[in-house]
Amino acid sequence: MKVNKTQGVLFIYTILLEKKSFTKEEIISCLEINELTFYRYIQELRAFLCNFNYAQELIYKKSDCKYYLFDMED
Repeated sequence: MKVNKTQGVLFIYTILLEKKSFTKEEIISCLEINELTFYRYIQELRAFLCNFNYAQELIYKKSDCKYYLFDMED
């Protein structure tokens, strides 16, 4: 599915809220984007969470190569 930047970032955030994690490959395949675009979307999502004081952080775990939404209030 081809999407613009806003839709891509929102899609990633929705996946995190629903599934709690994802791999880079899952998102690249689903959104039909390249690796550089993926990292730009990740940066945009991290900036959004930080700028609007969400008590959440997007983290990456090397152990399973997945991204997670970490709730900093727990």
